[in-house]
Amino acid sequence: MPKQTQLGLSESQFLLGSQGEQQVWLKPFGDADQRLCDATNLVIRGEGYAAQDEAARDGERWRDVITRAFARVHLAADFGDRQPVNMLTKAGEEWLSGLMGRPVLAHLSGVTVFEDQPDLRFVAAPSLEGCKRPSEERNRLVFTQAARLHDPLDGSERLAFDLYSGSFFQPSADSRLLMLAMAIETLLVRQPRSDVARAHVTAMMEATKANPDLTQTERNSLRGSLKELRDESIGQAGKRLARTLEPRTYAGQAPDAFFSRCYTMRSELTHGNVPRPNRRDVDALAASLELFVADLLAGRLLTEIPD
Repeated sequence: MPKQTQLGLSESQFLLGSQGEQQVWLKPFGDADQRLCDATNLVIRGEGYAAQDEAARDGERWRDVITRAFARVHLAADFGDRQPVNMLTKAGEEWLSGLMGRPVLAHLSGVTVFEDQPDLRFVAAPSLEGCKRPSEERNRLVFTQAARLHDPLDGSERLAFDLYSGSFFQPSADSRLLMLAMAIETLLVRQPRSDVARAHVTAMMEATKANPDLTQTERNSLRGSLKELRDESIGQAGKRLARTLEPRTYAGQAPDAFFSRCYTMRSELTHGNVPRPNRRDVDALAASLELFVADLLAGRLLTEIPD
């Protein structure tokens, strides 16, 4: 759960369901004595299942129950589907079990089925976060040259930089990529299509307006959509902007091809494609997209200061 939200339950565990030997609890993760209202890491713990498949199906069902309940009380939860995979191996589990004198399993995101054992403990591999820092010499060179050029930003570039910067504070690869794609969209200036294409669109708009079989609402909606076709698409405008970065390459691709790849990924994320794109693919693409957007915003410094 986000740190700025809390669950309004003062007990240390909440019984969600009980049927025979099967019981399902909502508990804090880690500290068994912590109150639910003080916890930001929670776990749905079910026990009493005889078969692995049955436990897995019920785990998904209770996840949906919690999702609906959280939505109703205006809370959010990250079930870990898009988080990096825990790197603790089976050998690591065995080594830790011997070291701690009790059974140890890796803490995995999502629904996990395991054999219950006395004094069982879950551990998570530590998260690793990198930090990049350009050399002092390069920092001095860039800031000195930027001051000399005094290359002002227009309003769309300022907004794009705010979105670019905001992407660094997003916890998931999905949200980083979407914010970076938004940053690019603010920089796009869609050019008119050819005279022939615009005339064709205008004819379609007039035909729509005159069609008696359409309702007024349908005519207005279709004409509004057709009007957008008089200018080039976002994809076309994006590739034209991307070509200003040539001859650089991003993730091994020319700038226009890389933009198309990112925009396709953006569409898959925003249009509800199921299953969603692989998290690792999104993460890798977002990392290269950060460089792409930064280069677009660097202005004349991109050519004045070589890589």
